[in-house]
Amino acid sequence: MTPTRSRRRCTLLAGVCVERGTIADWRALAPLHYRSHHAGAVTDVFRAVYDAAEVSGHGPSKVTRGFRSGLEGDAREDDAREGSGLEDDAREPSRELRSRAPRPGRPTLVGVLVVSRAALSVGARDRATGGRYRTAGTGRLATAHLVNRELRVISRVVIAPNWRGLGLASRLVADALPQIGTPYVEAMAAMGRVHPFFERAGMTAYPQAPSPQGERLRACLEAVGLGRCDRRSADALGRALDALAPHAARLAWNEIGRWARSYLGAKNHRTNRPDRRRMLDLVARHLDSAPVYYLWRREQSS
Repeated sequence: MTPTRSRRRCTLLAGVCVERGTIADWRALAPLHYRSHHAGAVTDVFRAVYDAAEVSGHGPSKVTRGFRSGLEGDAREDDAREGSGLEDDAREPSRELRSRAPRPGRPTLVGVLVVSRAALSVGARDRATGGRYRTAGTGRLATAHLVNRELRVISRVVIAPNWRGLGLASRLVADALPQIGTPYVEAMAAMGRVHPFFERAGMTAYPQAPSPQGERLRACLEAVGLGRCDRRSADALGRALDALAPHAARLAWNEIGRWARSYLGAKNHRTNRPDRRRMLDLVARHLDSAPVYYLWRREQSS
């Protein structure tokens, strides 16, 4: 008879605490995130810190010091230089973000979660909430007030490299959700199908179907001989378009322009006329992405 193996729990996680942080914590780990460092109108920051004393009752061990990898020093410099104001990301930081009780032994910063104000209109949100935040019929101003009062978005989650693969991202999200303070919290993950840590934290996943506009552009590009590898980057797509016959290039550019205007219009509700470089960048970054929308309702936690 084969003995069953019990799943071992990482003992390092016993020394991890999730608490409110500051924008300096985000800046310390921002270079490790694949997206831009600007996270919108930031309203809250939560951080995961590791304190070896919480586990052993003694100072940090040699193994623990190896996990620090310079991040602690970066966070200390940021704290000294920046204080705890939000500066670029929010003009009026909340009192909660300014205050942070000093912790003995200066624990190691191992993860950061950033909360921001939500966008006014998101198609997947309308499907998930039954149209609760649709602008039609209520007016944009009334919708904006409702969104700001009831909704926040998790705009960034970063885990230090040596701490990845331990389930820390799920724990950071799960611990932060009840503290954010709004009835709804949403998130969008480009790699949600591969790394469903938001779902493991208790959020509900709403996979998005490909848009008709995106399907049309993909069909057009395939018809003129441009495959997915040709749109791996803006530069690669530009070179591939330049190599097309004139009539094929005109057709491709017309469809790229149509899709780019539709894509941007759905986000900012304005008439957009992006230049060619901007359109190439949009196609390379977003045409083939399949992000997953996540929503957490406060009653889910009870």
